[in-house]
Amino acid sequence: MTTSSALLTIGEMSRASALPISALRFYDKEGVLVPHSVDPHTGYRWYTDDQLRDARMIAGMRRVGVPIRDMMAVLTGPEPHSCLDAHLRNLEDGLADARAELGRIHRLIDSLPASGGVDIDSWDLRRALDAVLFAVNEESEFPILRGVHLDIHDGVAAFVTTDQFRLAVAEVTVHSALTVSAVVPVTFARLLRDVAGVVTLTFSARTVTASYPGGEVSSPLIEDGEFPDHRILREHHNAVELSGDHLAALLNGTEDSAVVSVGEDGGARVDPGGTDPREKFRVLVDRQRLRDAAAAQPGRQLVIRVSGATLPLAIRTGDCVGYYSYLMPLQPVGEKAFT
Repeated sequence: MTTSSALLTIGEMSRASALPISALRFYDKEGVLVPHSVDPHTGYRWYTDDQLRDARMIAGMRRVGVPIRDMMAVLTGPEPHSCLDAHLRNLEDGLADARAELGRIHRLIDSLPASGGVDIDSWDLRRALDAVLFAVNEESEFPILRGVHLDIHDGVAAFVTTDQFRLAVAEVTVHSALTVSAVVPVTFARLLRDVAGVVTLTFSARTVTASYPGGEVSSPLIEDGEFPDHRILREHHNAVELSGDHLAALLNGTEDSAVVSVGEDGGARVDPGGTDPREKFRVLVDRQRLRDAAAAQPGRQLVIRVSGATLPLAIRTGDCVGYYSYLMPLQPVGEKAFT
């Protein structure tokens, strides 16, 4: 003797599964959860208690945005777990995209200049600008790359420039709680380089003003575009440091480009005569761009680190913390740029 399943009205199914009645009607129409029977006279839908399990699964999938076609695959397909795992991966990818977009929005919020000013000694200002102006591309089609990015936060003023193939940073400690992210034209930056005394930079929504003993100068900010975020760049922990003869050969060679070959043992060769079967990777470098970056670094004890064939070279001096630049290596079919 068999026991038949009890029948549930649509209201009872709604309460037991947490699916609204309107959703149950929708899933009936879409063929996802068809009632056991429908009264031909009243149109009342009846479900079996065996369908309650499917209804509860549908309610859960509905809450996390599983599409109709995937609901069907979970309920009737041969690999329901794979289908749910694929949807989870899509959610995770979407979350990563959302985090990146919200991070961009946070940076745009931070880019709104706050009221008030920041004082910088002209000697610090000149040294910082001398360390970064080489990487400005005054001929760029992108206005944002024809200026100097001022990123002021947490008591540090970072001066940042890039021509898409090089990125230079100079950080100066300031006694200010001001938070600013703004790009000033290179002509304004050069004016700042030549003033004396303490310089007070004051920002408004669209302009920057520099006040100093005996004068004042203002300039509109460059607002067309979003400057690359230098804070996301980090030196690789397995980077190989070039020094001594290798460093001299890299900077002083006569060819326009140089090749740095790094072996599996971490040893480096510059412009090797041939390939080495124990070679881990090799980097193709634009020598003149590297010389410009090296010459702009203040202090002594030049340090150049390479991390991989397509990763930026890090350039700094060991005795000037906060001053550094990155250089994208050349590629066999062109160049990879900072974006």
